[in-house]
Amino acid sequence: MKVRRDEWILPAGIPFAELKGRDLEECVYWLLDAMGARDLEWRIGGTGGGAADGGRDIEATFYVPGPDGEMEPQRWWVECKGRKGTVEAAEVQSAVNNSTAQDDLSYLLIVTNTQFSNPTRDWVKRWQGTHPRPRVKLWDQGSLERQLTQHPDVVLRLFSSALSPTGLLRALQQRFWDRFEYMPVKALHTLWSERHAITFDPLERAALVANELAHGSITARPWAALADPSEIVETLALAFQNLGYLVVIADRAGVDQKPIMAMLAHLIIAALRRFNAQLVASVLNECMIKNGQRLPDQVVDILLLPVLGRVAGELQDICVSDCTRIYTSEPSTLAAGDDSIASYWRRFDPAGNSSDDENRGQLRLESHDGECKVGFPVDRDYSCPLFSLEATTSNLAEFLAVMERISDFRFTEAQDRYAEEDEGRQARK
Repeated sequence: MKVRRDEWILPAGIPFAELKGRDLEECVYWLLDAMGARDLEWRIGGTGGGAADGGRDIEATFYVPGPDGEMEPQRWWVECKGRKGTVEAAEVQSAVNNSTAQDDLSYLLIVTNTQFSNPTRDWVKRWQGTHPRPRVKLWDQGSLERQLTQHPDVVLRLFSSALSPTGLLRALQQRFWDRFEYMPVKALHTLWSERHAITFDPLERAALVANELAHGSITARPWAALADPSEIVETLALAFQNLGYLVVIADRAGVDQKPIMAMLAHLIIAALRRFNAQLVASVLNECMIKNGQRLPDQVVDILLLPVLGRVAGELQDICVSDCTRIYTSEPSTLAAGDDSIASYWRRFDPAGNSSDDENRGQLRLESHDGECKVGFPVDRDYSCPLFSLEATTSNLAEFLAVMERISDFRFTEAQDRYAEEDEGRQARK
C-alpha cells in the first residue's frame, strides 16, 4: 500500500494562525535545512521576534548541478511575514525592490502563514517579466503545508501532535538515515500501538530496530518479529548494503556506532529464525558485491566481522547462562543485573518484553567434563564451537550454521518457558 504524503500530517494540528514572528522564521529555517540548504544564517537578534535584518530574515545557499555537472551555488534571501490577514502588497513590493541591490542573489522567498492577494501575485509576475533576477517565490499557508508534508521531521521538531502515525514513521526514517538521530521512546510506543494499521518498508524497519537498541530495548517492541520472512531478508540486505554509509555518518556525527552493529546482529539472528544459514550467508555475501565486484577482503572484514562478533557475543551470553561446561563472570555483550538474558528470545516474539544492552569485560572458565545442552560434540579435545569458532569471511556459512543451531534450540526452549510464565501470570490474576 502506497501512502500519500498528505496523509503524513494532520493540518489542523499546525497552529498556522499563531505562526508569526520568530515561530514562523524557525519553521522556515528548519524547512530550508531539511530541503538541503547550506550556509544557513538566521538573522535574528535580541528576544521575541526578529530584529532588524537588513532586508531578510534568513540567508541560505543551495548547491545545484550546472550544465557541466559542476555544483553551482544559488543564494537565497528569505522574508517571513506572519499575519492575521492577507499580507500587505506594499510589504511584498518593498521586499522585492530591496533585493535588486544584490547582484548575486538567485531567489527571494517571501513566506506567510496566511495568504497573498491576487493583485500582489499579479504585481510580482509583472515585475518578474522585466527583472529575471532574483526569482521571486511566494509561499502562503498552502505552500507551507505542502512543504511540511514532504518533511515530517520538521513537523516532529515543531508540531509533533500534527503528525499522523505514518508521518511519525516517516520522520523516524528521515532522522535515522539522513541525520543519524534517534526518536524518543514515546514516539516508538505510539508507532507500536498503531503497528497493525501501518505498512513498514525495509528502511523504516531497520531504523525502528536501531532506535529501539539505541534506547537499550528491543523485546518491548520486537519489530523484526512482526515482519514476513521476505521482509526480514530485504531489511537485512538493505541495512548491510548501507553499512559503510551508516558508519561514515555516525563517525562524522560523533555518535556511538554500537546501535548499528546491534541492529545488524539482530537482523541476522532474525533471519536465522526464518531461513537456514546457507541462505543468510549468501545474502550477506551478495551485500559485499558492489558494481559487479566483491569488495576487498580488508573492507569486508571491517564491515562484517564486528557484526558477526556481536551475533556470537549475544548467543554466548544466552547459552552460557545455564551451561554446565562453561562459566563466565558476567555477560560480555548483554547487560548484567536485569532480565535481558532471561527474556532475550522475547525480541523474536511479537508479544515482546524488555531488554538492555551494554558491553563489559569477562572472565571465562571451561570444564572438560560437562555436556552441551544444544548437542554439540564436546570433550577434552573439542571445545564449544560458540567460543572456539572465530568468524571469518571464508567460513561465514559454517559460522552462521553454528549460530542457527544455537538459535533454534534456545528459542524453542525459551518459548516453552515463556508459555509457562504467561500461564502463571494469567492464573494469578
